[in-house]
Amino acid sequence: MKQADSENKTELLENITEVIRKYDRFAVFSHEEPDGDAIGSQIAITTALRELGKEVVSLRVDPAPPALEFLNRDRAIRPYDPRRDDDLIRETQVTIIVDCCDYFRMGELAEVVKNSPSLKINIDHHRDNAFFGDLNYVRFIAGGAAELLFELITALGVPVTGTIAEAIYVGMSTDTVGFRYIDPEGSMLKVIGELIKGGIDVEDLQEKIYCNQPDDYLENLAALLQTVTYEENGALAWFTMFKSDYLSFYQRELASEALKLLLSVKRVRAALMLHQERAGIEVWLRSKKDVNVGRAAFRIGGGGHHTASGALIQGKTMEEGILETLRSV
Repeated sequence: MKQADSENKTELLENITEVIRKYDRFAVFSHEEPDGDAIGSQIAITTALRELGKEVVSLRVDPAPPALEFLNRDRAIRPYDPRRDDDLIRETQVTIIVDCCDYFRMGELAEVVKNSPSLKINIDHHRDNAFFGDLNYVRFIAGGAAELLFELITALGVPVTGTIAEAIYVGMSTDTVGFRYIDPEGSMLKVIGELIKGGIDVEDLQEKIYCNQPDDYLENLAALLQTVTYEENGALAWFTMFKSDYLSFYQRELASEALKLLLSVKRVRAALMLHQERAGIEVWLRSKKDVNVGRAAFRIGGGGHHTASGALIQGKTMEEGILETLRSV
């Protein structure tokens, strides 16, 4: 399947906007264990659809993290209740799934969404995307699914202001590690410029996203850094999070900050996090420019950017997953 690149994105956007204008009942979802891009993208497109007068059900099994709850101030998304919502999902005409590589990443919602007769629109940036939709708007170098939602919402003629603009900014910022990654075409910078024109308060959003940790945050971060193992004379650093069905948003923030701090050390060229969860072994890979962790992630079934990527290793023990990941870098 083709990506939504400069050659065909206009045609793909026209196809998707035509569908959205044609139908009235929509359902919107993103992946389980939400990050800023999942929440931001889901809220942005849900809000835009409602501004077009559409009937929208936008659901999550796991709620928006407390740090991002401010984006959901208009209750764009709500908790999933199978007794109440399964029939609504089956009766919807169009389902839009954002920031999600395949149905299995939707957790408890996967089967009911997959089996619904609705037309499926898949909007994502992950390199392991299965192009599972009837319409797919996927671009690997995008600064998160939120950047792609900006393009779609703009094509729909909905003003990118207020909650929509804030949600897109949060999605892009969190998914690029605070804009540490900028796409080669510079599209991301253009989007940020448009969001600022749309009235976002960058300093306020940065504070809400990154300066809102609990009192024991530094203590927990220090404890996590004490578990780091170094390989290749210190050039490669890695750690694991404790085994659990999923990591909370706070735990993901800890892991992300630990990776960032490890890369602040000159000799460390790449840093990895591994976590054994319900679906498999989740792997985060981050690096400096001289190490291509995107290629490393591809070798273990994932993908991503040159300096920031990820993978999900299935059917392996944690020990096997660690060995496979270290060999890939």
